[in-house]
Amino acid sequence: MSTRIALYSTLGYLCNSLGYKWNSYEFWCFLGLFWSAELLARQEVWSSIEAEVIALHKQQEVDKDKDS
Repeated sequence: MSTRIALYSTLGYLCNSLGYKWNSYEFWCFLGLFWSAELLARQEVWSSIEAEVIALHKQQEVDKDKDS
Protein backbone atom coordinates (compact mmCIF):
# COMPACT_ATOMS: atom_id res chain seq x y z
CA MET A 1 0.00 0.00 0.00
CA SER A 2 2.79 2.42 0.84
CA THR A 3 4.31 1.77 -2.60
CA ARG A 4 1.09 2.88 -4.27
CA ILE A 5 0.98 6.02 -2.15
CA ALA A 6 4.57 6.80 -3.13
CA LEU A 7 3.84 6.19 -6.83
CA TYR A 8 0.71 8.32 -6.85
CA SER A 9 2.51 11.07 -4.94
CA THR A 10 5.33 10.99 -7.46
CA LEU A 11 2.82 11.05 -10.30
CA GLY A 12 1.10 14.05 -8.74
CA TYR A 13 4.43 15.82 -8.37
CA LEU A 14 5.28 15.04 -12.00
CA CYS A 15 1.94 16.40 -13.20
CA ASN A 16 2.42 19.52 -11.11
CA SER A 17 5.91 20.05 -12.51
CA LEU A 18 4.50 19.73 -16.03
CA GLY A 19 2.11 22.57 -15.24
CA TYR A 20 -1.01 20.56 -14.48
CA LYS A 21 -2.34 21.85 -11.18
CA TRP A 22 -4.43 19.59 -8.94
CA ASN A 23 -7.66 21.34 -9.95
CA SER A 24 -7.19 21.02 -13.72
CA TYR A 25 -8.87 18.39 -15.85
CA GLU A 26 -5.49 17.42 -17.35
CA PHE A 27 -4.19 16.45 -13.91
CA TRP A 28 -7.20 14.27 -13.14
CA CYS A 29 -7.29 12.69 -16.61
CA PHE A 30 -3.62 11.79 -16.29
CA LEU A 31 -4.20 10.36 -12.82
CA GLY A 32 -7.29 8.49 -14.05
CA LEU A 33 -5.37 6.88 -16.89
CA PHE A 34 -2.67 5.73 -14.47
CA TRP A 35 -5.30 4.33 -12.09
CA SER A 36 -7.14 2.59 -14.96
CA ALA A 37 -3.92 0.97 -16.17
CA GLU A 38 -3.27 -0.32 -12.65
CA LEU A 39 -6.77 -1.79 -12.38
CA LEU A 40 -6.52 -3.40 -15.80
CA ALA A 41 -3.20 -5.01 -14.87
CA ARG A 42 -4.74 -6.41 -11.69
CA GLN A 43 -7.72 -7.81 -13.61
CA GLU A 44 -5.44 -9.44 -16.18
CA VAL A 45 -3.36 -11.09 -13.45
CA TRP A 46 -6.52 -12.29 -11.70
CA SER A 47 -7.88 -13.73 -14.96
CA SER A 48 -4.65 -15.56 -15.73
CA ILE A 49 -4.52 -17.03 -12.21
CA GLU A 50 -8.15 -18.10 -12.50
CA ALA A 51 -7.49 -19.78 -15.86
CA GLU A 52 -4.48 -21.59 -14.42
CA VAL A 53 -6.51 -22.87 -11.44
CA ILE A 54 -9.24 -24.14 -13.76
CA ALA A 55 -6.64 -25.92 -15.90
CA LEU A 56 -5.11 -27.52 -12.80
CA HIS A 57 -8.54 -28.72 -11.61
CA LYS A 58 -9.22 -30.27 -15.02
CA GLN A 59 -5.81 -31.94 -14.98
CA GLN A 60 -6.52 -33.38 -11.53
CA GLU A 61 -9.83 -34.79 -12.76
CA VAL A 62 -8.09 -36.43 -15.73
CA ASP A 63 -5.44 -37.87 -13.43
CA LYS A 64 -8.13 -39.27 -11.09
CA ASP A 65 -9.92 -40.91 -14.03
CA LYS A 66 -6.67 -42.53 -15.18
CA ASP A 67 -6.00 -43.89 -11.68
CA SER A 68 -9.48 -45.40 -11.39
